[in-house]
Amino acid sequence: MASDAPNEASVLRGELAEGRIATLTLNRPQRKNALGPEEWQQLSQALHDIARDPTIRVVLLRGSGGAFSSGGDLSSMPERIAWPLAVRTQQLVRDAKVIRQLVELDRPVVAAIEGPCMGAGLSLALACDLRIAAEDAMLGAVFHRVGLSADFGLSWLLPRIVGPSRAVELLLCADVLSAEAAKQCGLVHRITPTAALREQSEAWCLRLAAGPPLAIAASKRSLQRALTSDLDDQIEWEAQVQAALGKSQDVGEGIAAFFAKRAAKFSGH
Repeated sequence: MASDAPNEASVLRGELAEGRIATLTLNRPQRKNALGPEEWQQLSQALHDIARDPTIRVVLLRGSGGAFSSGGDLSSMPERIAWPLAVRTQQLVRDAKVIRQLVELDRPVVAAIEGPCMGAGLSLALACDLRIAAEDAMLGAVFHRVGLSADFGLSWLLPRIVGPSRAVELLLCADVLSAEAAKQCGLVHRITPTAALREQSEAWCLRLAAGPPLAIAASKRSLQRALTSDLDDQIEWEAQVQAALGKSQDVGEGIAAFFAKRAAKFSGH
């Protein structure tokens, strides 16, 4: 569905810290940043561009107008569910490419969650590496409330984050959790006062942007790989990665900074 504001994209991209941090802002505040095919495609293109830009070290994903995302755009849903089965399936698979892009991006992604984060909006947030929530945030896998099941990777992401037992309860009961309850079960990592969400999420991104890009990319990949690897295989993988990182300029800089008792300045080389 088209953006609600004339000539304005429904996903806005910006930059912070001399371009080291890319910001992606869902920009349909009139509909609480509901997600339709246009929004998914704009996100996909933005992530494609970010992946090709080596100067970007961190991505910050947030919503406008006091909401992260209310989920799938129900206003245009009747039109889409009327499509032939094969067409609808292809469209969903195409749009869900965003989830894979986020998971596979070799840089950390921080989700700043304010207000509603529901359905496919929750899928989007869970595909990010780190999640900080405002005190007014509300999170829910509420697909069953409209007779649908999980999509956009939620059935893969949710049990990996909160565990299989809790994931069953959240999906089948379609409960909406407060920020505090979401933190208790692992859906979010941090909570901040609503008025401080922007400042705190950007500060977290700045801290990550100062870290070693090569090591961060390797750690993100290692943690994902560990979910499907046995111990011996993972130890071998870690050894290969560690040996390769040892040849990098960043490790030399990190060791020199340690002995000089100063902050390291990592270049990503």
